[in-house]
Amino acid sequence: MKEPETATPDKIAKFNSMQAILFRIDGLWQKFNYSMLKGSLLASNWVLDRLWGELVADTGTTEEKEFKLINDKLNESKSSKEALYNFLMEKENFLRRLQNKQGKGVAYEDSIDDYMD
Repeated sequence: MKEPETATPDKIAKFNSMQAILFRIDGLWQKFNYSMLKGSLLASNWVLDRLWGELVADTGTTEEKEFKLINDKLNESKSSKEALYNFLMEKENFLRRLQNKQGKGVAYEDSIDDYMD
């Protein structure tokens, strides 16, 4: 009699959550822009932290260290509105670049010239 296999077979998700993730990310960027326009800098920071929460699963330790460094500088700057604003801009730029790097942001189409020799 053959023993049953104990290894779990590879599983393929029946539902790909990428579309839901992209909708959440887009909604958070909208909230961020609205908060910045209102001058609600601390609320804007909370939104950026939630964006990080959407992107962190696909990051490495390098990005985690960079994000922590940005947050440390930001926390030191909370007494100055101008410094806080500048660090929020740095944090926004970091997250937008990370989002694009992960393929969850802007996608650029290759030119046909890139394939011609």
